[in-house]
Amino acid sequence: MAESERPRAAVQHLVLGAASFVELLGPVPGGSQWYVDFQTPDGKSWISYKCQTDELQDDIVGKVQSPTSDDDEKKAITQTGLFPFKIHLKNALAGTDTVMFAGKAKVATYVPDQNIPEYKGKREFYVEQDWRLPMGIVWLNPTMDENVPPLSISLWFKGVGGAKLDAFLIHNGQPVGTVEGYGSRAEGEIKTGVGDPQGSWGRCTFTFAKVRGFNKDTSANNWSGTYFLDKNPGDYEVRVLRNGKLARVVKFTVGADGWPSDNGIAANNKLGGIRKVVPVQIVGDLDVGYRPDSWKTDLMYGNLLTGFSAP
Repeated sequence: MAESERPRAAVQHLVLGAASFVELLGPVPGGSQWYVDFQTPDGKSWISYKCQTDELQDDIVGKVQSPTSDDDEKKAITQTGLFPFKIHLKNALAGTDTVMFAGKAKVATYVPDQNIPEYKGKREFYVEQDWRLPMGIVWLNPTMDENVPPLSISLWFKGVGGAKLDAFLIHNGQPVGTVEGYGSRAEGEIKTGVGDPQGSWGRCTFTFAKVRGFNKDTSANNWSGTYFLDKNPGDYEVRVLRNGKLARVVKFTVGADGWPSDNGIAANNKLGGIRKVVPVQIVGDLDVGYRPDSWKTDLMYGNLLTGFSAP
């Protein structure tokens, strides 16, 4: 498979022993088959899944999801540590079988509230995801309008269920866009069985409908009241309030073309696509049990990004 035809797999979500999935950017050519292999911490083969595989066009976000079956419980183990895994893309037409992503998921455990009778004497297993919190994604969202794309930023929060999230885009010290009252449910969630905030992570995407990268619209719409980034290049900041308290600060630069500029992380790590990785400052103590140094060892399941450093 030619380099230009290879999908740009970017792990977004993984839950061992359940319906695991990853998100990725196309293209994914016809005749392909995704499959995932897991090993135990001592390197022994554990479980393998063939996944639903959809053909994708270039730069289109897709999902690779493992199926669930009655055999899963038969293969369940009570073990913690680093579980190696590999995501393969096999293409019968091209005669190839390529490892698109390899990493190690850190499985940990904690004791849930023992005052709740059904949890008495039990432990909760989960895959450590704290590394996600200091890494954000910013881009112009062409799926909403490719001629006048709005600014979007995707951030992770710990124990976010039920929280009210308000995002503010700031330029030269002044707010130029807001997303207020984000819903109580995150768009992407990773939870333990008991839903304890210590083992619950949620991804939220804030799209600034009144902030657009540029205007290539040929219709009669004059886009009154819209803030255009290409007319206002420079340094920007997103601040997010969680239940009225400052929880996140993200800084990035916008070029004269209206696009968020690459700070070198995406290019140096050959991530491809239109989304840029931005460091996220975690403010306050609302993320229950957050380990601030987890990104140093666990980022992208052990695939540390060149040039990335949490604020």
